[in-house]
Amino acid sequence: MIRAVTDSAALYRALGDERSVYTEKIRSLADAYGFGYDFCRFWAQDGGAVIGSYYGEATAADCGHIGKARSAELAAFLGCGQFSVVLMPYSLYEKTGSYGAEKLLLMRAGNGIKKTDDIYKVRTGTAVSIGEIYEIAKSGFDIDFNKWYTDTSYMLRHGTVRLYALGSSACAVRMFASGGISYLSYICTVPEERGKGLAGRLLAHICTEESACGNEVFLFCAGELEGFYRKCGFEPAGEAVQIPLR
Repeated sequence: MIRAVTDSAALYRALGDERSVYTEKIRSLADAYGFGYDFCRFWAQDGGAVIGSYYGEATAADCGHIGKARSAELAAFLGCGQFSVVLMPYSLYEKTGSYGAEKLLLMRAGNGIKKTDDIYKVRTGTAVSIGEIYEIAKSGFDIDFNKWYTDTSYMLRHGTVRLYALGSSACAVRMFASGGISYLSYICTVPEERGKGLAGRLLAHICTEESACGNEVFLFCAGELEGFYRKCGFEPAGEAVQIPLR
């Protein structure tokens, strides 16, 4: 059975000792927004998956032993119409996979990442604004500014998100740091500055900073970007899927 989760104690019990990008994304969402909003909701399957949804964008984590019956139940639940897209590990998708999906690579910062000597140019914290990040990131991502600005500013105030910029040319956003896992997104360089290694130097700074805090750094990418992130010192750490449901 899949039940709604309405408090942190129940969510943490459902997540158990599992630590992955998926579990920590769900955990950080609960830490930032809590359980009092209709747009942010959580569910747990008895002995199976845990789901967190934010404005219909869901993440599913495999926190149990999902056999045939639980797989069918989870697939039916995800397809009930309340989710627009679902992110999950490929191993979980293989058990439920009756939907078309975009395959992603999970990449992890490796030991080859070295801090560069011009890293003083990286701006973070109060030295960089959400608007500046948007101006860079919009060249590589389809962003609804109003929603993105509201969400990002809220998570900044709650210490979940951290913004990074290298000059006015490259940016990245640490979406959360939880359970020893840091997750990056919105990694982008403006078109006229691409090919100069700016994103790689920015990532080197972030990974050095996060490693000093005891965190491993992860990101998702499409398969065609694997070579780029390998050059930046990242290595494959698994496969994921993103399933568009409407």
